[in-house]
Amino acid sequence: MKNISLTLLMIFTAACLQAQTRISGSIKTSKGKAITNASISIKNSYDGASTDSAGHFDFSTTENGIQMLMFSALNFDADSLQINITGKVMTLNLLMKAAVNELETVKISAGIYTTGDAKKGAILGSVDIATLAGSRADIIAAMQTLPGAQPAGAETGLFVRGGTAAETKTYFDGMLVKSPFNATVPDQASRGRLSPFLFKGTSFSSGGYSAQYGQALSSALVLESTDLPEKTTTGITALTVGGGIDQNIRFKNSALILGGYYYNLVPQYSIFKQQQNTFVKIPEQGGGSIQYKAKTSETGMFKFYAAYGAAVVSLYSPNIDVPTSPSYFSNDNSNVYMNSTYKDYLNSSWKIEAGVSYNRDRDAGLMTVNNYKRVDKLLEGKATLTHYFGRLSNLKFGLETFNIGRTESLNTLGRSYTDQLSSAFAETDAYLSSRLVARIGLRTEYSSYLVRYNLAPRVSLAYKTTTSSQVSFAYGRFFQNPEDGYLIQKPLDYEQADHYILKYELNLADRLLRVEGYYKDYANLTKVNGTSLDNSGYGYARGFELFLKDKKTIPNGDFWISYSFLDSKRDFADYPMLARPSFAAKHTLSVVGKQFIPKLNSQIGATYVFASGRSYVNPNNPVYLSDMTKSLNNLSLSLSYLTHVLKQFSVLYVNASNVAGFKNIYGYKYSTDGLNRRAIQPSSRRDIILGIIMTIGDDNFVR
Repeated sequence: MKNISLTLLMIFTAACLQAQTRISGSIKTSKGKAITNASISIKNSYDGASTDSAGHFDFSTTENGIQMLMFSALNFDADSLQINITGKVMTLNLLMKAAVNELETVKISAGIYTTGDAKKGAILGSVDIATLAGSRADIIAAMQTLPGAQPAGAETGLFVRGGTAAETKTYFDGMLVKSPFNATVPDQASRGRLSPFLFKGTSFSSGGYSAQYGQALSSALVLESTDLPEKTTTGITALTVGGGIDQNIRFKNSALILGGYYYNLVPQYSIFKQQQNTFVKIPEQGGGSIQYKAKTSETGMFKFYAAYGAAVVSLYSPNIDVPTSPSYFSNDNSNVYMNSTYKDYLNSSWKIEAGVSYNRDRDAGLMTVNNYKRVDKLLEGKATLTHYFGRLSNLKFGLETFNIGRTESLNTLGRSYTDQLSSAFAETDAYLSSRLVARIGLRTEYSSYLVRYNLAPRVSLAYKTTTSSQVSFAYGRFFQNPEDGYLIQKPLDYEQADHYILKYELNLADRLLRVEGYYKDYANLTKVNGTSLDNSGYGYARGFELFLKDKKTIPNGDFWISYSFLDSKRDFADYPMLARPSFAAKHTLSVVGKQFIPKLNSQIGATYVFASGRSYVNPNNPVYLSDMTKSLNNLSLSLSYLTHVLKQFSVLYVNASNVAGFKNIYGYKYSTDGLNRRAIQPSSRRDIILGIIMTIGDDNFVR
């Protein structure tokens, strides 16, 4: 019996040896350099080996027929090869490509400033924005310290490279936000509605932006919301002007986030004298939000965000024609915003992104003796497909449609308009090598109200000159509907701007230098000719910008310097001739510094802003907009102290604006006879906000 078993074992072993196939060969780079320690194996089997110092491998397998040979190595792209195992010895000479190094790969960046907490080349993180001296956690105020943006004046909005505030559009997860600012009052800029802690990344484009975004002649502010919070936490914010609370509830694959806030500026206004207005109702606002985020697969994410806010304010402003009868103004504002998006990979080479958003903003009140009401609305749907090909390239294409409208009334008179604006876009990032990339895009739109199409080509090129530097060029044509205030009077044509941008960037470890020049050619701007409107306006903007950010020179310090030179003139709106707009200062400088002091667990911040004089209309000067205000100066300071209050992680901070008390003037208003004037000034010369931000449930700052 023992002899029989031994014989069977020998037969079985011989059969197995007969069925094995020997596979050997080498793995090298395209230049013939051996790749050591590369792994090679038959897919779904244990048969395989690793390469030796000469790149050789040798193993046997019992698999047969059509099989997939998998091979991979550190710093190289994993690869595979289909082989037919027939029992005969196989000798293979395999090649592998070096993995793409993100730091050494060129990126499209002309006109784009990327911010985010973890992104390569990020300019500002959300904490940077929140703690920036003078910003008071306002995204728009933080963006105004970057090249191309003008410091805030008496107007609400973000003014970029000679463009009006209406030429900059804000996008939340790719969806347009119709009314991103709080309630407005005459001659005072309002802050943005959206908290910086909603977002993990921001792309501030001062020109030449992607074909995915339209209806913005000058700039796109693209905000990307955060994903699932890591754990359940509670955030409490208490300020001298109000406070808020946020509750993050983390589930296994989803999260529910609830928030609310209330602000009342009575304490602020009782300490700091208001320079030009007498308030009847000091600004008061409150609101709440709800977010739900769910991970739908390994790569899929669904997000829903809804917010409601309400604000009231009323005041008397000086009446330059009748000083004894100041002008009354009140505003009862409400705003609803909803945004829902979904994205996922359909397979290894296709990705889908889709979303729907709704925004309704209502202003109502009294102007002197007249009741007014204005309602703006926007409903948007959007879908984008992305196909990835090659090692880095992709092709995006998509559709979006907007239902836009305004309704307004003055006493018993009323009017409205509605537009269905539909668009299609396609764009490719074609990498000709890891050092050269071309972005070519095309966008078309059709407006049911204007009854017109447009076609907007976009082209960007970027070339990596060294591992840490690159040059970029961008050209694009951009269209935008005229402002609602014009469209509600009559349909017009699209306004148009062509952008030409050339940029050099040196990106070292913890240091960034950018130099950028540009030219913008405006056409078809809306023009007021007496009582009629047309599109005969035109203009230009040209200039250059410098940006230096350094986190290395000063230990525990971080500073950046941005300078912008702007030469811009336009003949639009009610301008009688080509002139420099009042919102286009020729020279703008921002110096921002932050210093962390570990021994004190504290951070000190300072922001200095300079802008040369603004033009204003003097009816006694026959040359339109040729008078200039004096230069604007503003020095703001902040101090943050990291500690624990009631055993919970907390940040105590103070933020003071214009601590030097510079007397800034944004322009002048003249009486009808031109004999008297009054200065348009900031609401107060200085202000200070003290606050505490507390996180319950985590030993870090979480929102």
